[in-house]
Amino acid sequence: MSRLRDLDHIYVWNDLEGKIAPAILCAPRTGGDPSGKWSHVDARGIRYLVRNVVGNPWGDFLTLFVAILSAQRRDVATVEHQLQSLHTRFSSLFSFFELDDICQWSVDRHLVPYVQGEILFQDSLSARVDFFKMYMGASNLVAAWFGLLPVAQQDEYRPFLLPTINPFVAETLNNVWREVDQQRRDHRKEETEAVVPEFTTLRAEAHFRYNRMKRLQQAYQQAISQVFPDHTNLPLDFSYEEGDPPVERIVCRLWDRRSFVLHPEHIDQYSEHTIRCARKGQDGFTDTRNDMFLEFITAERLEGNVPVDSFWFIELLKHGVLGHKARKGPTQQIAEKQAWLRQWGYGEDNAKVSPFASQHQGLLSWPDSGAAGRGSSTFIKVAQKHTNRILVPVESLYAATTFGLLALELLTTTGMRVNELMQVSLLPECIIRMVDDPPPGATDQRSRIRYLLRLLPKGERTDKRHHYGIGKEALYLIEQTAQMLCAHYHLQPGELLPRVPFAERHARRHRFEGEKIPYIFQYSHQHLDDGAIIACLRFLMHGMTFQTSAGGPVILKPHLLRHAFATFAVQVEGLPIDLVAEWLKQKNLDTTRYYSQKGQQDVAEEHSSFVERLATEINIREAIVRSPEEIRKLAEGARQRVGTLVPVCGGECTFDGYCHNQFDCIRCPSKAPEPEKRYQVEEKQRWAEERLAYYEREGLVLEAEKMRQLLRNCALELREMDMMVAYRKDAQRVIQIQPRKRS
Repeated sequence: MSRLRDLDHIYVWNDLEGKIAPAILCAPRTGGDPSGKWSHVDARGIRYLVRNVVGNPWGDFLTLFVAILSAQRRDVATVEHQLQSLHTRFSSLFSFFELDDICQWSVDRHLVPYVQGEILFQDSLSARVDFFKMYMGASNLVAAWFGLLPVAQQDEYRPFLLPTINPFVAETLNNVWREVDQQRRDHRKEETEAVVPEFTTLRAEAHFRYNRMKRLQQAYQQAISQVFPDHTNLPLDFSYEEGDPPVERIVCRLWDRRSFVLHPEHIDQYSEHTIRCARKGQDGFTDTRNDMFLEFITAERLEGNVPVDSFWFIELLKHGVLGHKARKGPTQQIAEKQAWLRQWGYGEDNAKVSPFASQHQGLLSWPDSGAAGRGSSTFIKVAQKHTNRILVPVESLYAATTFGLLALELLTTTGMRVNELMQVSLLPECIIRMVDDPPPGATDQRSRIRYLLRLLPKGERTDKRHHYGIGKEALYLIEQTAQMLCAHYHLQPGELLPRVPFAERHARRHRFEGEKIPYIFQYSHQHLDDGAIIACLRFLMHGMTFQTSAGGPVILKPHLLRHAFATFAVQVEGLPIDLVAEWLKQKNLDTTRYYSQKGQQDVAEEHSSFVERLATEINIREAIVRSPEEIRKLAEGARQRVGTLVPVCGGECTFDGYCHNQFDCIRCPSKAPEPEKRYQVEEKQRWAEERLAYYEREGLVLEAEKMRQLLRNCALELREMDMMVAYRKDAQRVIQIQPRKRS
């Protein structure tokens, strides 16, 4: 039976005894059925029932509904979401109508006026129709369960039925729901069509930002290495140059707590007690707590009059909206922050938002591990208030940028969901390294190496992992993220990343209960949940302007990138729906059609040491040779049809399945382009130009149009390769800080 520890209590189904009708505890065809054949309610659902639902007029109904839903092996997150949503709406409606018994509840008198917006005006139309759909589904589910009971048992369970919705009323309300649903879809498509044309540019810009952030972190570490043991040379002014050739100079200053407080420009802002402690090295100024930190001073243009690029995150620091700071401070200050965020498209209406809050110690925020609230966060907050200087949490922002880039790469090249992204780890069971012999006659006789991630997709009820192919860029970023984490944890060479439990707040934690895994998305010994990853993604891409056709701002988030991936694959590349469904790990093709619908405005070499050391290696040739004859034949056939088993033009295929695209690989979203194979795309381009000229001479209009599309795709792929070469070259730049005299 499922259990969950809450303080000193472990929740089980029997905790509901005495709190709900006895008949529900042992209801047939549920987890309480004495036969023991049916699945139990998960402990999270039991906890919510005990702490929130029981004792309310609708308590028995919701408990029975959850038991039936769980017996059908519905996902725990789905059960919990429906339970919480129904309970919240029932609470509001029963209170508004002053109902104190479930027998008083009426669909016509209570539900219909609510859905039609005649009461509780503060609830959005979206919230109303969602409740209508959930109520209709829940009442129908319980009614269907009731209909399967023997007649002798029906009288016992009849009191726990809620009235179902009259079909005529349901049709009227369904029209409202369809209208709202269409509005949601239209809005999503508008956002998607704003992103799809910039897919390649988006990834390139993210890489350039990561490179700049990494150089800032390197400069910060270089400056720290130049500090005297007694810190007497602080503050330390320094600069370094950006660009090749240099076009910009970044000017910074390194402080510690003592030098900052005792600086002539600051000392008048602090109390005598603080100044005395700083001079004597006491309290928050002891050697162990005398933290160093960076101030960004300016970015200077070295030539021309073009405005400097600076860093994209400087305005976030100036406006104080990182972490939870967007919702903290005096009322007027909070209002100004929220207004500024809404201008960028973060949040809606008057709801207060913290779009860059990770909920993790020291990620997108200053670390605050000191006793009695005396960590870096508190000191920096006071320092910024007194001086208005731009103080940068370098390591925190570097980590967020790294996580954001890895997330963006995987989301835009595989179409995976964020909960699948969270599962990526450095376990051999997760990373598969496939080695194969080169094709006969190939000029390059090196072994062919492919990598797969094995993850558990949403909707998979067994423990079967699915394959997600990844390219060299993703491998490189996994390596970079692992190195960042090794430095964060101060690991020695050969030490593995800490094993941590799956994110506690995530809805699908139950699928990984009791496991501790070296997840790549972790920080400060905590697994990053979807909110933290989204915050890192938003931080990395802040300021990249995307607008709908109506001029509204578009904020990047994982689900939108998933929509964009599907749209790019189906509409831009014209790939089959069933192929994209396999990439997205969707069983319902109608869902894929929605994800990939064309918007109204649409026109249209070294592998990482971590991966090599930790991945499970499969030698395909050896595996085939050892296999029985029938398996050998299947394997040889797959080598002609499966992209991860055969070389493709211009890059590496990441699709671990039969290629429905018949290896038409130019601009295929499943291919990870490789600039080293540029010559292959150029050869394809030359061939297409020759065929186009021939088809035009022969008057073969359709064949000519195919060649024009191929030429357009070749040009786009070569442009993406140019961007990859540029940001890879940019990543190789080595900076050296230069000391500066204090002005």
